[in-house]
Amino acid sequence: MQREISFEWSPQLVGRATRRFILRHTRRSLIVIGVLIVLSILALRDGRAEALSVIIIILSAFYGLSWYRYYRRALKVSEDMPDRKVTVKIEPESITFQTSEQSTTMKWSRVKTLWRYPDVLFLFTYSEQTFSMLPVAPLGEDAKLFIEEKVRAHGGQVA
Repeated sequence: MQREISFEWSPQLVGRATRRFILRHTRRSLIVIGVLIVLSILALRDGRAEALSVIIIILSAFYGLSWYRYYRRALKVSEDMPDRKVTVKIEPESITFQTSEQSTTMKWSRVKTLWRYPDVLFLFTYSEQTFSMLPVAPLGEDAKLFIEEKVRAHGGQVA
């Protein structure tokens, strides 16, 4: 299969995809932090472990703020792009992302993990921090299944 699609790297797309990434990437730590905050508030209310409770709440706030900054930075990159049009070429051996400023081609073996959502795909290359986003709507079902098949065939995980 060889297919070419284009889409706009809009702040709406980037914001929605970034929220999905943050929630999935941090879900365990967010649950732990939520429990710690509730326990800290209960301890403060009962007058126990005041210093520890305050420290936990402050550290949790810093953790949340760091992910908020990540989200804002992703939106800023999208807003500052001079040309938001992205063209994606899906080929039997590789996938290419191209803008007016750069072109990046990845062999399917480079994609280690694929996260699937109804509206966006995340293609992770080196780690869970290095990824490319691909909206599902312009792909169509056949191209989406082709991508999933290629990732699996080259040893990647599809989740």
